[in-house]
Amino acid sequence: KEYGEYYPILLTVNEEGKMIKGVVGEGLFAKEADKAVIEDLKKRNLLFKILPYAHEYPHCWRCDTPLLYMARKSWWVKKPVEGLIKENKKINWVPEYLKDGRFGEWIKEKKDWAFSRERYWGTPLPIWQCESCKKIETIGSIEELSKKTMKSGNTYMILRHGEAEHNLFGTLDATLDGIKLTEKGRKQVLATAKKLKKEKFDIIIASDILRAKETAGIVSQITGVVDIVYDSRIREINTGMNGKPAKLYHKLFPRYEDKFEKRPSGGESLRDVRARMIGFMKDIDEKYTKKKILIIGHEFPLWMLWTAGQGMSEEQAIKVKEKKGADFIKNAEAMKFPYRKLPYSHTGEVDLHRPYIDEIFLSCVSCKGAMKRVPEVCDVWFDSGAMPFAQAHWPFDHRSLKKQPKAFPADFICEGVDQTRGWFYTLLTTSTLLGFPAPYKNVLSVGIVLDKNGQKMSKSKGNIVRPEEIIQKYGIDSLRWYFYTINSPNDSKLFDEKDVMNRMRGYLSTLWNSFILFDTYNKKEKRLKPNKKSSHILDRWILSRLHTLIADTTEKLNAFDIVGAARGIEEFTVNDFSNWYLRRSRKRFQKPKNEKEKKEAAETAYSVLLALVSLSAPFTPFLSEMIYHRLREKSGMKELSIHLLPWPKADKKFSDKKLEEGMTHTRTVTALALQERSRAGIKVRQPLASLSVKTEVIKDKGLLAILQEEVNVKRIIADTKIEGEVALDTHITPELKEEGLVREIIRNIQEMRKDGGMKPGDKIYAQILPSQKMERMLEKWTSYIKEGVDAKIVRFGGKKEFSVERDSMIDGVPVWIGIVKV
Repeated sequence: KEYGEYYPILLTVNEEGKMIKGVVGEGLFAKEADKAVIEDLKKRNLLFKILPYAHEYPHCWRCDTPLLYMARKSWWVKKPVEGLIKENKKINWVPEYLKDGRFGEWIKEKKDWAFSRERYWGTPLPIWQCESCKKIETIGSIEELSKKTMKSGNTYMILRHGEAEHNLFGTLDATLDGIKLTEKGRKQVLATAKKLKKEKFDIIIASDILRAKETAGIVSQITGVVDIVYDSRIREINTGMNGKPAKLYHKLFPRYEDKFEKRPSGGESLRDVRARMIGFMKDIDEKYTKKKILIIGHEFPLWMLWTAGQGMSEEQAIKVKEKKGADFIKNAEAMKFPYRKLPYSHTGEVDLHRPYIDEIFLSCVSCKGAMKRVPEVCDVWFDSGAMPFAQAHWPFDHRSLKKQPKAFPADFICEGVDQTRGWFYTLLTTSTLLGFPAPYKNVLSVGIVLDKNGQKMSKSKGNIVRPEEIIQKYGIDSLRWYFYTINSPNDSKLFDEKDVMNRMRGYLSTLWNSFILFDTYNKKEKRLKPNKKSSHILDRWILSRLHTLIADTTEKLNAFDIVGAARGIEEFTVNDFSNWYLRRSRKRFQKPKNEKEKKEAAETAYSVLLALVSLSAPFTPFLSEMIYHRLREKSGMKELSIHLLPWPKADKKFSDKKLEEGMTHTRTVTALALQERSRAGIKVRQPLASLSVKTEVIKDKGLLAILQEEVNVKRIIADTKIEGEVALDTHITPELKEEGLVREIIRNIQEMRKDGGMKPGDKIYAQILPSQKMERMLEKWTSYIKEGVDAKIVRFGGKKEFSVERDSMIDGVPVWIGIVKV
C-alpha cells in the first residue's frame, strides 16, 4: 500500500516552487511568500514571536537558487538488514571503530532504500507499466528487452548492387550519376533476382545512386514488386575522394578503427554512416507494418546497417567484417537482416539511457496493450553499488546468477569517511540483495581534506586549492607523501602548502641526495649486486636495519597501517641511512683503503637504495622509478620498471638485533657527548683528549671506534663511577688546539672546492698565507692537509691569482687561502 493511505501528504507548493492555488501567498515563489505567511498568522492571532535565526540553507550550485524539499512518490528497495549485519562482521575496518559505530549503527536502522530519482540523466529504472491494465514488468537484459519490444512485424533483407564501373577501376564514387552497372553486374543482379522471386517482397527501398537504382529496376522487373522507394540516406559512404583510387582512402585510414573515428576532409566517418543508416531504419520500421522489405544499397552502409541494426558494438562490427574477408557483402549478394528494435542513440549505437530508452514500448502479456517505461531513473548510488558486477559484465559473462563476478570480493577499498552512508553502504547492500557475501574484505576510510584553518574547501569561500598547481610546484610524489605521512588516514587533513614543501625538502630530497652521493662515487660501476656479506660494522648494521625495516613495512601495510609504514621508511632513510650510514661511510666512498672496502661500501649502499625504492614505489612511484632506472644502469637488472620487481622480503641472515641495539646506544651516547661539547662552546672539529662512558652502555670495539670518531676524542674511557652516561674532558692542550686549527683549514678548503664546482677526485693546488707562527706549525701537517683536501701540492707563503680565493679568520688570525684545479 502507498504510504499516503496512512499519512496524508500535504503539498503547498508546485513543481516550480510556487505556492499553489488556495494557500497564502498563492503564485509566489516559496521563499518570497514568508512575509505573506507571517501576516496571515498575525491576522489569525497564531503568531507567537519573530526572531532571526542564522542557519545553512541549500542552494543550486549552478545558479544559486534556494532549493526546496518536496514530498515525492518513489520506488523503494527493502533493505536486507540481517544480511548486512552478518556480512559486516566479516569485514576488517580501518579505523576499527567504524565497523560497529558509524557504519554498524547505520545498517541496523530499518530504513529502506529510496531507489528512484526524477532526473533526465542517469541509469533508467528498467520498469515498464501497461498504459491499459497497469501491469508492471522489469527487464533484465538487452536480449529480454528485444524479445518483449512491440514490433512492427516487418521482415527485411539487404542486397548490394551488382558490379559497377568503379568496381572495375578501383575508384571511389558516392555521387548520383555517371557510374552504371557493368554487363557482368547486370547478369549478377538478374541471377539473384530470380532467387528472390519466391520471397514475395512488398516494398523495395533503394539508394538513389544510379547503380543501386538500376539494381532495383532489374529486381522489380523479375520479382514483380512495383513499390520502389529511393532514399538518399542509404547512399554509399562519402569519402570526399570521388574519382580517386580506393587504395588512397585505405592508405589514409588503414584500420577500421580509424575509419570509425576519423572523418576525411569533405567526407564522413563510419560512425556518420552508421547514424544515417540507423536513422533510416528506425523511420521505415515505424512507417510500415507487417511488410516484407528489400533494402538495396552499398557495401559499407549495408555493413553498418546489418551490424548496428542488431545492436552490435564497433568492435563486434569490425570482427564481422574481418571474418567476411574483403567484402562484407559481395556484388549482387542478398542477406537476411534480423533487425532488432532497440534504443539507438543519434549516433546509431545502442544506448540504454534517456531519451532513447523511453522510445521503446513493450507488449503487455496480459492485455496486449502498450507498456511504457516509468519516468524515474535509479539513485546514482546504485551505479556505485553495482560496480563489482558491472565491471565484470555480470551475469552475462558468467553464465550463472549464482557465480560470483570476476575479482570478487575486492581485497580492499578506500574512500572518505562520508562513504559509510554512500559507496561502502551501497556496495554491501547491492551484493547482499543479490545473495552474495561482502564485496570487499577490508575498508580503509580516509578523512576529508579541509583548508589550513579547518574549513571545508569551497569555490564560494575562495579557499580551494588546485591540485595541478601544487603538483606543478612540488611534484606529485611530494603531494602523495604528504597525504601518507601527515596524520592518520581517517583524520581530517588541514591542508597547508608549507607541509607539502617540507615533505619535498625532507624525505624526498634526502632520498634523492642519498642516491646522488652514491652515484657520484660509483659512476663507472656496471655490475653491482646486492651485498650478501660484509666485514664492516656499518654495513652489517645498516643491512640489519634494512631487513628490519622490510619486515616492519610489510607487516604494517598488511595491516593497512599506511602512515606507520611510510613514516618508518622516512625515519630509516633520513636518520639511519643518510644522516648516519652515508655520512659515516663518506671516506670509504671517497678514499677507500682497498678494493674490498670500496666494493663492500658500494654494494651495501646499492642494496639499501634498491630496497628503499622498492618499498617506496607504492607511495612515491615516479621518484622511485627514476632512481631505479639509474640503479639499473649500474647492475644490468632485466626488469624494465621498479613496479615489475617482486616485493622485498626480509632475510633473517642479515638480522643482528644486538648490533642494532648497540648502534642505538652508540648514537644516544654520541648525542649526549655532542651536547656536552655544545654547552662548553667547543666545535666538533676541535679534537679533545677523552670521553668517559659507562662500560655497560657500549662494549663493542667497533662501536667504540665510531663513537670516538663522531665525538672527535683521542680515546674512550670506561668508567662506571661517572654521573650520568658520559663525561667529556674539555681541557684543550696546545697539541689538540694545533690539530683543531689544521682541521679548520681543511674545512675552509673543502668549502672552496665546492664553491669552485670541483668534483670528488679532482686534484688541486693549494696555497696558504698565514702568520709566520701559524705557517711554521702548518708545515708539520702538510701531508695531512694534502690528504684531507685531495691536493697535489700545498704551499705556504707567496700569493698569486687562483680560481677560488678566501680570506678567513682562524683562531683570531687572518689567513688567506687560494686553490686551483690541476
